[in-house]
Amino acid sequence: MSAISAQYDYDFHITRIGHVTERSPNPDWKFDRLSSPDLYVIAYCTDGEALYVIEGAEITVRKGDLLFFPKGLVRSARSRADNPWSFYSVSFDVEFLTEPTRELFDRFGNVMPSSHLYKLPNVFTELNLVWSGRRSGYTIKCKSILMDIVYAVVKEQDRSARGTAHYNAIEGVTNLILTNYKEHYSIDELAELAGLSSSHFRLLFKQINGMTPIQYQHHIRIHKAKDLLLSGDCNVTEASLSVGFQDIYYFSRLFKKLTGEPPSAYIRR
Repeated sequence: MSAISAQYDYDFHITRIGHVTERSPNPDWKFDRLSSPDLYVIAYCTDGEALYVIEGAEITVRKGDLLFFPKGLVRSARSRADNPWSFYSVSFDVEFLTEPTRELFDRFGNVMPSSHLYKLPNVFTELNLVWSGRRSGYTIKCKSILMDIVYAVVKEQDRSARGTAHYNAIEGVTNLILTNYKEHYSIDELAELAGLSSSHFRLLFKQINGMTPIQYQHHIRIHKAKDLLLSGDCNVTEASLSVGFQDIYYFSRLFKKLTGEPPSAYIRR
């Protein structure tokens, strides 16, 4: 596997959506030892509180919490009588295209505080409206929205797993590199933008992105150049210049190092 394809290879298809529901507050809402043997379930608490029992542990679910239940997970739950919860829920099945994706699903937490997922209420509202309307193409749209939700979950899990207070600063610098991929930033420049020392910045950047800042910049540029070549819209020299490399020979060497093949191999493939 090449250096480019080895990065960020979470991939799956949503094959089926079982249900999408919106539940209003109900102090009498409860169930005992429920499981979904054939479907995953995601729920989002829009208000109030509920008490869940999962594998013997009691968990309080509050407004803004996201719930993820793998297939076959047995759980019991009840609404807080004095502050009953309201929520959206969706069940679905997937086809995994890579083993890391299957492993990722296995690592999802059951209850995730979504303090950084401020867009989720609107996303679930849209999902519910499209599913309920059942207009032409609604299945495609619902799968697309659900993919956005799972992507948000992946990012939140990544944020939690890194456990660094500087995650947002590193994300900001990462987005800067993506937006201005033709620019060649030094570690010192990026560290100053993040408000960190160069050594600390380099350590955190690699911890979060899996590469050093320089490796990441190369990764983005070469990936962009590869797409340009595959599109058939430019030759090797034009691709090199388009992603910020003035030295065509250095570009070609770096391209082969990261992909395993020279850039000419990707022309009109």
